[in-house]
Amino acid sequence: MLNFLEEISYLTGLPFDYINNGFRVINLSNRAVYVEGFTALIDVCSQEIGIKLKKGIIKLLGDNLKVKNMNLETIVVTGDIKSVEIC
Repeated sequence: MLNFLEEISYLTGLPFDYINNGFRVINLSNRAVYVEGFTALIDVCSQEIGIKLKKGIIKLLGDNLKVKNMNLETIVVTGDIKSVEIC
């Protein structure tokens, strides 16, 4: 099932990244967060991880947070995730 932005992308033919400011965040049951389109890590500690986007910042707050996997444009953070803030 497509979410709203994916449906708009499909109907208009515009790339999803263009509609979504170049990033995608998937929260997996508050145990892991997958982010596409990040540019840098800002803060890294066990209670907070800051992720810089092309346009904005994502702050993950929780306990036992760890960067599980990272490559050029994607990152996976695991732990007990309490909140995901997009600024």
